[in-house]
Amino acid sequence: MQMLPKSFRNRLTLLFISLGAAVGAPLYFYIEQVYVQQLIQARSKDLHSIAVATATVISENLRERQREISLLAKAPIYDDYTASLGVDKLTGQLNQLKASYQYYSWIGFTDTQGVVRAASQNMLLGQNVSQRPWFQNGLQGDFIGDLHEAVLLKKLIAPTGAEGPIRFIDFAAPVLNAEHQLLGVVAAHAHWDWADAVIEVLVPILQSQKHLDVHILNKHQEVIYSTSNAHKLDEDILNDQAQEEIRLQMSGTQEFILAQQSIPDLIPDKPLGWSLLVVQPSSVIHQETQTLRHALLYLIVLATIVFVYLAWWMASRISHPIEHLAQQARRVQLGDEHLPDISHKTNIIEIEQLNTAISDMTKTLIQRRSELEQANRVLEEKVKVRTQELEQANNRLEQMVRIDPLTGVFNRLAAQEHIDRHFKQLKYTGDTYSLLMLDIDYFKRINDQYGHAEGDEALKRVAHTIRQNIRKTDCLFRMGGEEFMAILPHTSLREACTVAEKIRRAIAGTPAPKIGNITISIGVALAQTKDTNSEIAIHWADQGLYLAKELGRNQVAIKTS
Repeated sequence: MQMLPKSFRNRLTLLFISLGAAVGAPLYFYIEQVYVQQLIQARSKDLHSIAVATATVISENLRERQREISLLAKAPIYDDYTASLGVDKLTGQLNQLKASYQYYSWIGFTDTQGVVRAASQNMLLGQNVSQRPWFQNGLQGDFIGDLHEAVLLKKLIAPTGAEGPIRFIDFAAPVLNAEHQLLGVVAAHAHWDWADAVIEVLVPILQSQKHLDVHILNKHQEVIYSTSNAHKLDEDILNDQAQEEIRLQMSGTQEFILAQQSIPDLIPDKPLGWSLLVVQPSSVIHQETQTLRHALLYLIVLATIVFVYLAWWMASRISHPIEHLAQQARRVQLGDEHLPDISHKTNIIEIEQLNTAISDMTKTLIQRRSELEQANRVLEEKVKVRTQELEQANNRLEQMVRIDPLTGVFNRLAAQEHIDRHFKQLKYTGDTYSLLMLDIDYFKRINDQYGHAEGDEALKRVAHTIRQNIRKTDCLFRMGGEEFMAILPHTSLREACTVAEKIRRAIAGTPAPKIGNITISIGVALAQTKDTNSEIAIHWADQGLYLAKELGRNQVAIKTS
């Protein structure tokens, strides 16, 4: 039985159709099977990258909060906490730190018996918190507590509008005096709304993925945070102890892609055991591949129609010279001796057309490749610009963290960094520096008599006057409340006293509009190469300040050993 058509044209057409099917079927099978798995793997890697980035952001934010509490614990403001003036000063310092970060709900200082001696807004003042885990662990060292519901503060703190009970993360650190004797514990409760603020940093990344959910799990694999549109996780997902991996898992009737990443613990001997779980329904990827399948199927159908037509046309063009020769042969067979010149009937122009088509196709491919390269260059330039903008934004944020918002001068955090840098330079090169500790006299009286608004104006006026009377190479810091510190590089003790006296006279000689005369007491100290640490010069500058206060205020004093 003859299966193939007898016509040469029809055989060529069938050959082209078979070739088209041989190419189209494997391509469709590849999209149907292999490409879907590759897409799932690529998307899984993207989810893991998001999980790693989010876990890093959460860990660094926890580190920043604990660093603040640790620095607060090391501040020289606790020695006289039993005195009324010391408690007021300490309370002001705690209120200032609480105001600097909106998610601090409470900051307080307890003695070694667990009695709250000072607290932001005087909340829990005088209460015994010795049974609280943050106090018990804070006596031993730095501590970050697991998420818990408010116990003592739930009746004192106004609701934030979030659903559910008020929950806190605890940060605590021991307070030691100069002789490394334990004075108590300083601690802070950060409101769990903090988690929303941290996740918002990654909103552009999360919005780039469809139906992406983020969950924070505690060490018991319990969900303590979920994004607002999160799917509810079944127990079979939460009970899976897999960590730092990517996996496919069923939850009910729906399949999910999960990427889990441990959040680095900042205190190894007291780990939180938190982990981050990023979840996305695999149906999102299947929907994308289904769209691709439909598009490919339509393309194959359309291409088949066009291909059949082109195959017939090309077969006709290829077979035409043979058919023409056959016709001429039959004419000769019939006795027609007037054989026409068939040289122009050989269709050599088809080869020229083929060459032209290939040339045009090559030009098109080169042009498209050039356009693609140009698009890649433009994209790289945009990424570069965005990266630079992000770096600039990070630099601005870093600068804002170190500037006192009221006076515009550096804050305590910046002071510690500058002191450490100058002390290292002193040890390395021998370049000395002097310290001025300045404190506005009777500042509490100004606040009580004229109000805090005038007190703030007095602080800004004093800071401005000090900056006008020091060099550009000198640095001024607001250490808290009405206390300032100035670092004078390459300045001897005598020169520092001259500068201090100049500042004192300038402030005393510049009365404020409503308050009148403002005076300031100044302690002066010189950092020396024999000092074992940077705190020694600060200590003697503080002692000089205390001496100036004892001698009647409005003067410069030096306290030496």
